[in-house]
Amino acid sequence: MQRTSWWAPRGPGVGPVYTSRDLMGRTTAGFFVVTGLAGVVFGLSIPSPCSNRLVFLGGAAFAIATGLGVYVMRSRLSSKMHVGFIAVAIASVTMLIGQSPSVAGDVAVAALYTCIACHAALAFPWRTATVLTVIVVVACLVAGVVDSDMPWWSTIPVATAAGLIGASVIALNLVANQAILDPLTGLLNRRGFDRAMYVEMGKAAASGDPLTLVLFDLDRFKSVNDHLGHTSGDQLLQDVATAWRAELPSAQGSLSRYGGDEFALLLPRTSEIAAIAMADRLRAVAPTPSSAGITSWRHGDTVSLFVGRADIGLYRAKNTGRERTVVESAERPAIVEALRAAIEQRALTVAFQPIVDISGAGAVAVAVEALVRWPDLHTPDISPEGLVRIAENNDLISGLGLLVLELACTQIQQLAATNCDRRLDLHVNVSGTELTDHSYVDLVLDTLTRTGWPAHRLVLEVTETDLAADSPAAARALHTLRQQGIRVAVDDFGSGYSSLTRIATLPCDILKVDRAIVADTTSAVPLLNAVTAIAAAFALEVIVEGVETSEQVDLLASHGIALGQGFYYARPQPVNDLHISLANG
Repeated sequence: MQRTSWWAPRGPGVGPVYTSRDLMGRTTAGFFVVTGLAGVVFGLSIPSPCSNRLVFLGGAAFAIATGLGVYVMRSRLSSKMHVGFIAVAIASVTMLIGQSPSVAGDVAVAALYTCIACHAALAFPWRTATVLTVIVVVACLVAGVVDSDMPWWSTIPVATAAGLIGASVIALNLVANQAILDPLTGLLNRRGFDRAMYVEMGKAAASGDPLTLVLFDLDRFKSVNDHLGHTSGDQLLQDVATAWRAELPSAQGSLSRYGGDEFALLLPRTSEIAAIAMADRLRAVAPTPSSAGITSWRHGDTVSLFVGRADIGLYRAKNTGRERTVVESAERPAIVEALRAAIEQRALTVAFQPIVDISGAGAVAVAVEALVRWPDLHTPDISPEGLVRIAENNDLISGLGLLVLELACTQIQQLAATNCDRRLDLHVNVSGTELTDHSYVDLVLDTLTRTGWPAHRLVLEVTETDLAADSPAAARALHTLRQQGIRVAVDDFGSGYSSLTRIATLPCDILKVDRAIVADTTSAVPLLNAVTAIAAAFALEVIVEGVETSEQVDLLASHGIALGQGFYYARPQPVNDLHISLANG
């Protein structure tokens, strides 16, 4: 992680509202140029004879040259450099006092101290501005004492004016800062955060550095307000802000309470991968569970597009189980574009793994699960589950899911036509993200109509964590599909956190027990006892995944579990190989 810009507003009174690096440079450049032009007029207007005329004109030329240099280099000037320019201005004015042929001229030169104080108060954080204003006042008074041609008291009005102007501008900046701060947490509010985004987006456009946005949402925050009251809710928001401020390194990013229970974090010069690590760190230290959506700025993005893309990531995190971080990437890596092309060109295939009935004398295939395969995949370390995750994070899951469903229905329908005596059910995985799409039900039913596969022989498998997400849209979709005869299986049961109350309300027909439950046949006994009791109570079928040994087969039989799936029976295979194995079995 890199340190972010020193001028970005981050908290109560830490910086002026309107300054950015570009504006700071323009203001400093304007100050020097205008002061130099005034010096030219002053030098040319001094009554003759004046031996020091060239001194004033030289000083004026120096000021103009400095201003032009600052303007050209403004995007690369740091805060310390700008403080240095103020110091140069104070020293220059102090040296020029006494060069005028009259006391009136010296007082006129001393009046430039007020300009310096105003500029410092406008451009710098209040602590720096206060120090600089005090230095200006002291320098003005000292100049009046040191210059023997001036009465010592002649600079008191100028010093007073400089001090009052500096203090007034500092006070106005502090008041203006309150307009961009959230009064409850002390963080930036939406208005202040949007300004910070405008500043950083301009910098990213000029430098090409990455800029990443993280949106956080506190999970189930509404229940805190509803059950414990708004005072408890406000305290929770303050606790979250305190924890996250402490976790963020000094001057790293801009943190905001973006609205309600939503927080935002802007990370300049930070990649999406680094932002994921930061988001997970913040979620880990928060006193309540939260979800996060991440995206990076793309050239040409407006603030609304930038925030909207991160919000899509947050929406997906909330609707696929909560307590997670989802990236809505703006980078579109090569694997994403390749997957998009594979979906559009229908270059994906499906393999089928049998689900067998072991209640009789032998193991008989009664169903198959369709699993996506990518024959042309050049990245072998990406599993099928990884492909699904890539599709979910890059808005490709709808196309992928429907393609797999269509291929599976078409191929198994053809297989069924040649094995009329064998009745097979078809299991197809569905993502929780797909279920929240309002058109998903119609697309599934249309696919069944086109392929001829009967609805009552289709089982849609949804992982337990997806089903546990409180998504009314997903629940409505599952209920509608079940009304059409499609059955629903809770996949990877035992890997998530469903309660008995939740199981009772889930629109499901089958529990597919996660392979981790039976990995250790000794510890699996009480777990399977519990699973079978739950299934019996709610009249649900049980299928155990990951059956790979004869000991596991005996374990299933001892618990009266009739259906199993795993390498012990068969590996996933193309439909042609499945046809041969069924014919031989």
